[in-house]
Amino acid sequence: MKEFFGLSMNYIMFALLILLGVTLAAVAWVMLRDRIMFMIGVRNIPRRRAQTLLIVVGLMLSTLIISSAFSVGDTFDYSITNNTYDRLHSIDEVVQAQRSSGDEAAMGMTTIVSPRSIPEGQARQFIDSFREIPGVDGVVGVIRAPVPVTNQRAGQSEPFLVMTGVAEDGMADFPDIESLDGRLLSIGDLGRDEIYLNKSAAEALDAVRGDALTFYIGGKPQDLVVREVVKDRELTGATPLLAKGLALGLKRAQELLGRPEQVDMIAVSNDGGVRDGLAGTDQVMKQLGAQLQGGPWRASDTKRASVEQATLASSSITTIFVIMGSFSIAAGMLLIFLIFVMLAAERKAEMGIARAVGAKRGQLIEMFLSEGMAYNVLAAAVGCALGVGVSVIMVRVMAVLFAAFNVSIIFHVTARSLIVSYSMGVVLTFATVTFSSWRVSKLNIVAAIRDISEPQRKGAGRSRFAIGVLAIGCGALFSWLGWTVEASFPFALGVMLGVVGAAFAAGAIGVPQRLSYSIAGLFVVSYWVLGAGGDLPMKDLSGGWEMFLLSGIGMIAASTYVLIYNSDLLLSVLSLPGAVFKRLMPPMITAVAYPMASRFRTGMTIAMIALVVFSLVVMATVEANFNQMFVGADALGGYDVIVQENPINPIADLRGSLQAGGFDTSAIAEADGLRIANRSIAQVRMAPRSTAAGDDFSSYTIYGLTPGFIQHNEIKLRSRARGLATDADVWRSLAERPDQAVIDAFSLPSDFAGTGRLGFKIAGVTSSETVFDPIRVQVRDAASGGQRDVEIVGVISGKASGVYQGLFLSEPSFTDVFARPESTLHFVKLREGADARAAAKDIEKALLAQGVQADSLRKLIDEFQSMQQAMIYLIEGFMGLGLLVGVAAVGVIAFRAVVERRQQIGMMRAIGFTREQVALSFVLESSFIAMLGALSGIALGLLLANRLLLGDSFDFGFKPTEFYVPWLEVVGVGVFTFVAAIVMTMIPSVRASSIPVAEAMRYE
Repeated sequence: MKEFFGLSMNYIMFALLILLGVTLAAVAWVMLRDRIMFMIGVRNIPRRRAQTLLIVVGLMLSTLIISSAFSVGDTFDYSITNNTYDRLHSIDEVVQAQRSSGDEAAMGMTTIVSPRSIPEGQARQFIDSFREIPGVDGVVGVIRAPVPVTNQRAGQSEPFLVMTGVAEDGMADFPDIESLDGRLLSIGDLGRDEIYLNKSAAEALDAVRGDALTFYIGGKPQDLVVREVVKDRELTGATPLLAKGLALGLKRAQELLGRPEQVDMIAVSNDGGVRDGLAGTDQVMKQLGAQLQGGPWRASDTKRASVEQATLASSSITTIFVIMGSFSIAAGMLLIFLIFVMLAAERKAEMGIARAVGAKRGQLIEMFLSEGMAYNVLAAAVGCALGVGVSVIMVRVMAVLFAAFNVSIIFHVTARSLIVSYSMGVVLTFATVTFSSWRVSKLNIVAAIRDISEPQRKGAGRSRFAIGVLAIGCGALFSWLGWTVEASFPFALGVMLGVVGAAFAAGAIGVPQRLSYSIAGLFVVSYWVLGAGGDLPMKDLSGGWEMFLLSGIGMIAASTYVLIYNSDLLLSVLSLPGAVFKRLMPPMITAVAYPMASRFRTGMTIAMIALVVFSLVVMATVEANFNQMFVGADALGGYDVIVQENPINPIADLRGSLQAGGFDTSAIAEADGLRIANRSIAQVRMAPRSTAAGDDFSSYTIYGLTPGFIQHNEIKLRSRARGLATDADVWRSLAERPDQAVIDAFSLPSDFAGTGRLGFKIAGVTSSETVFDPIRVQVRDAASGGQRDVEIVGVISGKASGVYQGLFLSEPSFTDVFARPESTLHFVKLREGADARAAAKDIEKALLAQGVQADSLRKLIDEFQSMQQAMIYLIEGFMGLGLLVGVAAVGVIAFRAVVERRQQIGMMRAIGFTREQVALSFVLESSFIAMLGALSGIALGLLLANRLLLGDSFDFGFKPTEFYVPWLEVVGVGVFTFVAAIVMTMIPSVRASSIPVAEAMRYE
């Protein structure tokens, strides 16, 4: 991948290498300047190998997450761009009928069904003049159309194969027709009834060289023989949306399609190879534009646009993985901090003696820094390697998912990404280790040697008060900045800083910590819950996915403070079973008392677990609620089967055609049509009287409603124009008023980019409004220039918008603007009890010669949800790596507790605790911490998800009407966390219970 968060990966790599150099130089400086402290630090590494291994595992997890995210980004960037280069091959620019305002062109798409052909005489003039342009080394005319085909030998059929005819004289400069074994082939070698079949089509039809394929064009069969199976290329019929195709000569294709003297597009190749030809795109585009000026045809930089879209897609996917993994990375940083705090507690007496014999605080920092970086350098390398391994597994899953989009996912990782991952892991860990080392170096010498609690420092109260006031001031500054620039992130960060600062200052002047921190924690949680629901009276501030991370960290930190400072209440609740199970009471009390006596480390562990559980629960819940929107009959709009006709074989009467094909139409209750405007020229914009959404036309799917569809559909509406009380009123008005229309819910304004259809958003109604004033828009045919104003009087419900996406016009308005529709979609309503999937298959068989594609609507919805669910599970699995951080934290605490509390264990055994009770105490302790973390993450995750989905603060374009909780996933996450924590505690628990009493009492 080339960019991350809009920054060049090269710049990021250079910056991180500089920071890595500074980091390693700092360690080298310590080693050379104070070798003794360096050796004291690193000597601890081999002394306890099990502990060292656990620390390395904990430290490497953050690097693993970073490395796997960047490896996935590299894979997508390489795979998608490689697919683009391989598919387009020699084609750099394409000239077609006037396109929409940049939407499809920006995505590098070429139109299969041309809205307006180029007369071959005109095309010849263009080709001759284009060849004279400096930087152009090839130009060829192309005609193409989707055709149905059957392989009688194999018994396989395909309703849509892209037949591509190319001019023989122009293909000399386009070495694009290549056999699977790498031989270049020529169109001129084909016989009259021979074709080159591309690889995707051959696999779908189970066709091999020599097979006779039957094509149905205009309802008439035509047999063509496969001369050779070739690679998938644009000039062999492979398009971004439909990979299956074939190639033959231009004249023969024109003859078969019944379109003599017509060309659909002109392909242009720049000087240079497949990749370096892009260097001349700007110059060639400028010359093409000058020659085409004033005509109905336009040039598009197809290859460059496709590559840019591929890069953007890979960057977006990497960003999603990194943002989702940020909770795990944050948990990893907390784990590093916790590890060194616990190491300091273990070596408290050692550090006190070192200070007593003359060591300075700076030297203690150097000692811990040396040890931490020794762990770090090794852990980051291991994390990088394991991250690549994790990404290989994820890529294999993605390869299956993206096969449906004709994209081959090939694992690929660059040295640059590995350098960035390793450097980022080392630098983040170095910063955390440095801070934790500075913190633990602040000790009282006498208290450290005697291993007692630190005395209250003189002036500590004034320091805390000053810190609190400073935090309040910084918070006010951030909030003011956020309010001024209308940005949510700095405003919310400022609010939280101010609240935390107030709690610090209150504690410094004598307010009980329980009261101050509990109030502060509850305030922060309430702020996020109310703010996410849109219940706070404030200015509309903008924010994106970064708010998810900030809200999670803020809510988890706040709730952890509330839990820790109200631990005695938890203890009283947990003591209730003791009245019944007497033997459980002693280990239960100790299991709760010790964690609450070490509030800092307990709170850190709870926060680590809660952070990851929170992110998993929010994501799973939001995704499950959107999936629920498409469950039920409302998503189908009253129909069961969708039949897509082949544009070259139009069907005027579906029922009659089915009867002619031998299909029993008694199971069909209704069969209604929707005309489709050609997607490359269908445009819409807000009417000029309203500039809220801008005056530029945008691409949009536009349909023409037949009278039968208006009468029989059962599509639910979420919003209606004022004066239209029911859905029936809207559809009735649409039948009577040709200047009215309805639109899908994805067109509503949204806080999240990319949810709308190709960027068009209507103004005048939001997702929370059910009544609105009619919204006037303009629709236009970009090829003919015809346009018309219509009023939107209804917005389709979120459930139905999954199937019915687009702008729906009455038939007179549609015909007035789009004289040549691309094709017709036929919607079939079956009688009760009929099997939609079986009916779809029978319809395809009956209309095989027409090349229709029939599908059960429910099947299409289920397949889309399954693919979406699989992708979500993959991301959740990646995020779930963070649970290992929390589990590792529990293991670290359990192992350290056995060492730290050796004398306490002996005392417990001496006063009557059995081995089983000692072991149970440790197990319950870990269970208690894991339970608090999991329950906290689940509760806050569900609470935030509820307010996000049902509140008004975040606008997804449409909202669920009720809140659905995916209990199986939520409970599964909680149970896994709880069980994993117990498993991690078993070994140290057994060790603790097996310590002899006398040996434990003598331990120093």
